[in-house]
Amino acid sequence: MTIDTEAQEGLFTSGQDVSFVEMGRDDVLLSCTQGKITLWLGRQASEDLIWQIISGISKVDSSVVHEQEVVCGFDAISQHEGKGYILSSYAKTRGGYRAIFTIPFSKKNALKYFVKSIMEELKETDVRKVFHWDGSLARIMLIFNEFKKLENWEIKRIEYKDETMQQRS
Repeated sequence: MTIDTEAQEGLFTSGQDVSFVEMGRDDVLLSCTQGKITLWLGRQASEDLIWQIISGISKVDSSVVHEQEVVCGFDAISQHEGKGYILSSYAKTRGGYRAIFTIPFSKKNALKYFVKSIMEELKETDVRKVFHWDGSLARIMLIFNEFKKLENWEIKRIEYKDETMQQRS
């Protein structure tokens, strides 16, 4: 069952406490709670679409962050920092250094570099990323409104705090 856009927006204003909203289309799913956003990308997702999603999230809330683990040589750590990643920690490990970076959604150059890394991952498998934020129903609504202009974008499922309501297309 496909829910029209007006009905989808009405689901947000029903007065019930929403705990989880899943939205998207065949090649991308975005699951939002108050503490995190989970992004799933199918291998057929284009770089342009990924950029629209990442920059759209940034437009709604530039305080969103993502932690990325990278195993690399010591010199590559500063290369990642030069692209806008923020080093949280690193330790010597087999194969180089295990570095943990925070990717701030407030830095456009970091987001562009992040999208390129996602494209590399998509060559091998579907990709799942978790972003941390201080979300609210209002911000989830803003995210939906930001992406509803994308072809076939729709609400897939909504869970309420009191009860679970699922909308499947």
